[in-house]
Amino acid sequence: MKRAVVFLLFLLFCPSSLPAQSPKHLLLGLASTSGGIDVLYVTKKTGAFKRNGLDVDFILFQGGSQALQVLLAGDVKIISGGGGTAAQRARLKGAGNVLVATYTPTMPFSLYVNNKIQDGKQLKGGKIAISRFGSSSDFAARYILTRLGVEPVKEATLMQIGNQRERLSALLSGAVDGALIDAPNTLLARQQGFRQLADASILGLTYPHNNIATTDRFIREEPETVMSFVRAFVEGVAYYKTHKAESVQMIREFLRVNDTAVAEEAYDYFARITPAKPYPIIEGIRTVLDEIALTDRSAKNAKPEQFVDSSFIAKLDKSGYIDRLYKK
Repeated sequence: MKRAVVFLLFLLFCPSSLPAQSPKHLLLGLASTSGGIDVLYVTKKTGAFKRNGLDVDFILFQGGSQALQVLLAGDVKIISGGGGTAAQRARLKGAGNVLVATYTPTMPFSLYVNNKIQDGKQLKGGKIAISRFGSSSDFAARYILTRLGVEPVKEATLMQIGNQRERLSALLSGAVDGALIDAPNTLLARQQGFRQLADASILGLTYPHNNIATTDRFIREEPETVMSFVRAFVEGVAYYKTHKAESVQMIREFLRVNDTAVAEEAYDYFARITPAKPYPIIEGIRTVLDEIALTDRSAKNAKPEQFVDSSFIAKLDKSGYIDRLYKK
């Protein structure tokens, strides 16, 4: 692995002792350690990877672009990420990245406002805090405002404020009228007295937010490894969705928070939107391609199916394997 890349990542968890017949060691790249991704930690902690012949360790990167770069360089074989515009632009240009699962099939953002605002009409002329232009929060804000009957930019001002703590501070000070917040920070927003005006997932936004991505080459060379990973992952998802108390404790460890209420906030939101059968979301890919098509005409004719390999989830689904996980 290149030294420059090694400097920019670190191991989250040390490898555990190996049994006599060592499972295959695999590094999983994470674009972040935010809510939703905790399901991968649950998968690891419950032993699903080991039961499927894998010894998986996590590597944290500085965002999705870096995770994608290292995946395409071949330094890691699987990442959690790879669903946004940068990844699909790369695929359009012939890169080998491909999605094999989508486990957050929406943008997990809610619009929180001060209590004086009761509906979208009252946001006209208002200011909405996002992280930066072109970000996920920017996209979600435009989607939510449109669904609320407010035309972004013309009828409401989007302001680049920064991270969620900074957006909440701007809301608290009255500098903005609303802010895009995701779980578990939504708990803090409510504790500060703000109200949720809309949730992108409930409004119907489909987007490949959190995914399992690999490369065409790795699928060709080691299809059984990919299948083992995906099989372990759907086991982890099933445990996550059916064992709240145990999962909440693991989320506390993963997010490194002491407050159980924070972990429960993350669990309640992401357990709801995480599908039992995490097929790569075709409709969400179309959303991304439509976004790319605004500046790249080649995206208009691209088919979403070119960007995914649903065969692994489909095989587990058709065999009844996933359904049986929920009958135990």
